[in-house]
Amino acid sequence: MTPALLAKLRDLCRDEAAFDRLQQMLTDEIQPLEWEISQANSHLNRQQALFDVITRLRSPLDLETIFQSTATEVRQLMAADRVGMFRFYPESHWNDGEFVSEDVDADFSSAMVNKIHDHCFGDRFAVHYQQGRVQAVADIHNAGLSDCHIKILAQFQVRANLIVPLLQGDHLWGLLCIHQCRAPRQWQETEIEFVRQIANHLGVALHHAELLAKLQAEIIDRQQAQQRVQDLNQGLQQAVTELKSVNKELETFSYSVSHDLRAPLRSIDGFSQALLEDCHEQLDPNGRDYLRRIRAATQRMGQSIDGLLTLSRVIRSDMRRESVDLSRCARQICADLQQAHPERQVEFIIEPQAIDLGDSRLLQAVLENFFNNAWKFTAKTAQARIEFGILAEVAAKESATPHPTYFVRDNGVGFDMTYVGKLFSPFQRLHSVSEFPGNGIGLATVQRIVHRHGGRVWAEGALGQGATFYFTLATEEQV
Repeated sequence: MTPALLAKLRDLCRDEAAFDRLQQMLTDEIQPLEWEISQANSHLNRQQALFDVITRLRSPLDLETIFQSTATEVRQLMAADRVGMFRFYPESHWNDGEFVSEDVDADFSSAMVNKIHDHCFGDRFAVHYQQGRVQAVADIHNAGLSDCHIKILAQFQVRANLIVPLLQGDHLWGLLCIHQCRAPRQWQETEIEFVRQIANHLGVALHHAELLAKLQAEIIDRQQAQQRVQDLNQGLQQAVTELKSVNKELETFSYSVSHDLRAPLRSIDGFSQALLEDCHEQLDPNGRDYLRRIRAATQRMGQSIDGLLTLSRVIRSDMRRESVDLSRCARQICADLQQAHPERQVEFIIEPQAIDLGDSRLLQAVLENFFNNAWKFTAKTAQARIEFGILAEVAAKESATPHPTYFVRDNGVGFDMTYVGKLFSPFQRLHSVSEFPGNGIGLATVQRIVHRHGGRVWAEGALGQGATFYFTLATEEQV
């Protein structure tokens, strides 16, 4: 009630006692209204603060800005001495942390510069705060707090505090701390509920920050992956360019071998033969033997050149995958061998319906090399046997056989497994040319063809007990 209004009422009321009673009656009526107005204003201010927090959450602001603005508004509204956001260190089990944001009265020191350790918080209190516990202490010296807790609060001049958890989803991220430092303070339920609502909205900000961090990390991972892909593509393009250059050099080399080396060899072989035929009587036995050796050496060198060219063509040739009947190829090869050497009687065992994906021309070369070797190394075997098949333990599986293992087996002279590592190297031989002819290129060619198909090849054998060569091809899924 204003003094001017009281003066007017005094003029109207002649009886002083009646005026006093009237004044008391009006005061009793007005004071509750004034209190309600004050409460309504406080509620309005708090709702405005909540609205501001929510608005900031919808704006592209960083977490530090949201925390700082909120701390300033809450301290002003609650007339507190300090408002701060405390964060636990991720690996500390809620026993260690620091203030990451605060607004503090100039009469009191900042809490930002201190690292805080409370060895019993994680074991005794963290689980309760994670479930939403709020601590409202009117006076830290009369609240039954532990000495260590009082000591931590006293270093920040705290006399009363209001602590609300900051939850990131279900995880206790930190605490929203309201400190009264000048004197004890009795916290009102409306104040506690207001601070709880502020903490809930800050929890939304924490959750958004977590999602944003994950999104940014995912973006960085994708960018790095894209960069790796670009680097790989550049490396692949460079490798393709280098491979084209190598292929060009191989083509040049092949042309050189075909034309520049063959001509001298033909001359050496031709003149050696001419000497043997035209000067036979003038040459002694040693001279004739030397010429025969020269001719044999030039012929072996010619065969080696042919093998190198074949190997080069296998490496460089384009592949065309299709369904290949390996059994039919094997039967045709065996028929050709028998027709070329009718004097030999060899037992052939061919697995029926061996069909796979690959380049028919190259797979034909694989089988020809295997069967030619088997034919050659069974030449001195009385009852020769050559078999083409699929390993029984693989073929017997009811499920689709992703890696059928084929084999070509013979009962010829075999080889010593000590030297198995030499079998697939160019020009490596385990038998002398005088025993078994050949240029040592066949198995090297086989290995490269099988590798180009995504498979592998290996061999087993024993001296006098024959040899078995195994190979696999890539599956349709791998292709």
